[in-house]
Amino acid sequence: MRSWSKAAIVALLAWAAVAGSASAASGCPEGQLKVSSGCVSREGARHHIEAMVREAMPELGLRATIMRVDTGEAPLVNAGFGNSMKGRPASPKMYFRIGSIAIPYLINLLLQLEDEGKLSLNDKLAKYRPNFPEANEVTLRMLASVTSGYPDWVQGNEPFQKVLLENPFRQWSSNELLHWAFTEQPACAPGTCFHYAHTNFAILSQVISKVTGQPISKLMRERVLGPLGLDHTQVSRYPAMPGEALHSYTGERGVYEDSTFWSPSWTIGDGTVMAATMGDVVRGARELGRGALISARANRERLAPLTVGMGVFTKQIYYSLGISVANGWQIQNPFLNGYTGASAYLPAQDTTVGIVTTQLPRSSTSSTDFATVLLARLSAYLSPSHPIRFPGER
Repeated sequence: MRSWSKAAIVALLAWAAVAGSASAASGCPEGQLKVSSGCVSREGARHHIEAMVREAMPELGLRATIMRVDTGEAPLVNAGFGNSMKGRPASPKMYFRIGSIAIPYLINLLLQLEDEGKLSLNDKLAKYRPNFPEANEVTLRMLASVTSGYPDWVQGNEPFQKVLLENPFRQWSSNELLHWAFTEQPACAPGTCFHYAHTNFAILSQVISKVTGQPISKLMRERVLGPLGLDHTQVSRYPAMPGEALHSYTGERGVYEDSTFWSPSWTIGDGTVMAATMGDVVRGARELGRGALISARANRERLAPLTVGMGVFTKQIYYSLGISVANGWQIQNPFLNGYTGASAYLPAQDTTVGIVTTQLPRSSTSSTDFATVLLARLSAYLSPSHPIRFPGER
């Protein structure tokens, strides 16, 4: 979710997943992992991954990286690299803006309500919010899979980008953001294309709140964060962090500056603006990836290949309900206020990855999602049957 480019979704669309069948067992002796080089000890795999990160950081121009890799419930890597600030090393205990990593939490709420018979994903938006364009044609499923054709308030909206950069501390309401979105033209007729727009999720927040009669932030805490034990995740549209922050930096305003406490309120709708520690991010990705808090039917619906055939999407890489699926990995890759991030879960290996990076001056204006680059490299090593590749890589 970068404020003035399509970096995160462009990275998503660029992935070319390499198909491969996963065996139920690794074929390695007990206590070892199957990686691209064969069977290795857990300690050997950890040392390799940590060395990979240290080698990549100067290459990519990274100031700090926090990475966690879990196999099942057991941490394999849980480390910070580089410095948050001068003299303060990055630590996995630090908080950061999780951006679109919160979208699957919102979708989980939506699917819970469908399980309870309180709504259907086939419902037309007009049933709940008739004031929006094409509300008689747009369904809740289209909103969740971002196939409504609705425009975004950030991407391609230069007037909004200018206002945002002029005062990055401004607090935005969801209604203001939606107003800005609909100053733009639709990308396509409802249901006919994939067009990533935060607008869809902001509207879903309003729908869920209308159905339940409760604020999304309250629902999020009671129905998702609390039951999953995500005690180090804060729901707030305000800049303050709930604990020590991993400091972020950007050069987007023409000078390299600390952007940690820029307002995150512009990024998405009510109840989905969050800060968290990496431990919570990884736990949440695994639990939701395993279908926590919803029925088996709803989990199948969550991962359905709805966008196959739209643009570059295939059966190996597509966008479903608030989540990207690439060669079996379930992925989110936020990009906002100087942070790049990735969370990913691979059910075939019960492997979960969380990454966040901050940038040095030379990379602080780049449109590259560096966390996604690291995720792709890690997947090639840790899941040789399920690598995520960029076009042109060998």
